[in-house]
Amino acid sequence: MCRILFAAGNGHEIRELLDAFVRSSENDPYKARRNRGSQHKDGWGYVLLKRDTVEHYRSMTPVFQDEAVQRLRNRLSGFTVLIAHSRAASQGSRNLFNVQPFGFSSRRGFSFWFLHNGDLKKDMIIRMAELGAEKLENASDSFTAAVYLCRFLEGSTKENLLARFKELKKTTNTALNTVTLMIDPLNNVRAFITSYMTGRIEDAPQKRDYYRLLLLSKKNLFAVASSTFELYHEGPFQDVENGDAFHVEISFENEGFAVERLRI
Repeated sequence: MCRILFAAGNGHEIRELLDAFVRSSENDPYKARRNRGSQHKDGWGYVLLKRDTVEHYRSMTPVFQDEAVQRLRNRLSGFTVLIAHSRAASQGSRNLFNVQPFGFSSRRGFSFWFLHNGDLKKDMIIRMAELGAEKLENASDSFTAAVYLCRFLEGSTKENLLARFKELKKTTNTALNTVTLMIDPLNNVRAFITSYMTGRIEDAPQKRDYYRLLLLSKKNLFAVASSTFELYHEGPFQDVENGDAFHVEISFENEGFAVERLRI
């Protein structure tokens, strides 16, 4: 159970989303209504991608206590891509290994970072990915899903991504809310974002409120974030429809992005 953020566009506007991310992680009424506490305190991390630099940071310090937040905030200027995740552990050990986003390099010639909110059937993913269960005993379901993608994702086209995430969708216990940020040797940058919750979650108002994702789309900003952001940021947000996915092509040369809405 986590809070997540994807944002591409004007760095100064992303600062306000970062502030909402921190506050959502410190005091989440939607989590508290489920009698799971109000904080996401089991570590946090981010990937900050700019034209010529990338920063990948992970820490066991809760985001609302970490001095690194201010350093990140100061870096948010110009055209920027930011993904961030704060963890409330459900599967896997509470340690740095399981803090997200995860970073992988594929044998098929691209690198990617992955984050996830929800609960997946880890044993099913292990079988799909042809992995050894004993070696992943203390790994989270999210890490296991990332390993599956690293092994079987053929590339960053929407067709490749849809095919693999439709397979992962079958493993969902609660939600498959994900962000995958990809870069290849030609410096093509793409993101793929999924919003999915199972029927039993969607039909339960308190659970649905917790797992909902929000969309913020402007000329110079595209963002998808966890539901709690609506309490700490003026938006204007729209609810992402259950089952929606977004394929985002990002151009640092043109300082812009193209978004296609899909269904998983």
